[in-house]
Amino acid sequence: MNIYIDESGSIDRHALPNHHFIIAMIHVLDIDKLSKSFKRFVSANYARLLELDQDKTEPHTGKILKTGGKMFRNGKFRELKGVQFDRDMKLRFVDYFTRSRYFEIYYIRIANHELQEHLFDNSARIFNYSVRLALEHFITAGLLPDEDCHLQLDERNEKKEARHFLENYLNTELVVGGSARGRFSVAYFDSAENRLIQVADIFANLLYSQEQTGQYAKELGMLRKAGMLRYIFDFPPADSKKCIDIPESLC
Repeated sequence: MNIYIDESGSIDRHALPNHHFIIAMIHVLDIDKLSKSFKRFVSANYARLLELDQDKTEPHTGKILKTGGKMFRNGKFRELKGVQFDRDMKLRFVDYFTRSRYFEIYYIRIANHELQEHLFDNSARIFNYSVRLALEHFITAGLLPDEDCHLQLDERNEKKEARHFLENYLNTELVVGGSARGRFSVAYFDSAENRLIQVADIFANLLYSQEQTGQYAKELGMLRKAGMLRYIFDFPPADSKKCIDIPESLC
C-alpha cells in the first residue's frame, strides 16, 4: 500500500483566518497510470499553468498581491502547487482525475481553535499524533487494507533530525499496539521530484480552500460521487477529549 501525503495551511491558532490545517493522504491504486495521467494533465494545461504562476499585482499601485514562480522556474515546469490554482483550474483538475479511479483520498482536518494553547509549541507532535489516530481509524474500520504501508511525504514538512521518528512511532503504536499487522515505512522527498506528492498537495489545498471560502463543495461532491473521497477524519475527534492531550514523548 502506497500513500502520498501533503498539507495545506499551518498549525497556528493566531494566523487568522487559519481555522484549519489540512493533511491529504492519497492512497494510490495504480502508480504508473496515475503518473502518466499527471504528465498528460500538465501537458494539456501547460500554457494556463504558466499564466497562473505569474506574480499577481494590484493594477494601480503595482504592489505584488500573490507571488508567482512556485510551479515554473525560468519558464520550465517544476511542480504543481495548489496554492497557485484558481477556481477553474481546480475544477479542471478534479474533473480530469475523477474520470479514472487510480487513487483514493483520505483527509485529516485539524481544528486549530479546538487545540489547547500549549500544543502549538510543537506542531510536529500534533501532525504525528493526528496521522497515527487517522491511520488507526482507517485500518480498523476497513477503509484501508491492513498490509505493509509505505508513506511518502514532502521533505519540507519535517526537520531532518525528526524524519525517522514517524516511522518508528507508527510501528510502535499501531503494530506493536495491535491495531495493525502490516509494517510502516516512511520516506521524504522534494515534492518537485515526486509527482504523486504533488497530487496530494492539490487535494490538500482543495479542502483547505473549501474551509476558507466555502466555494468548493461542488468539487468535493464530484470526488464523493466518484467514490474517491473516502473519509475526512477530524482532529480532535468530537467524541474523544483524550485526543487533545497529546503524549509528551511525541516531538
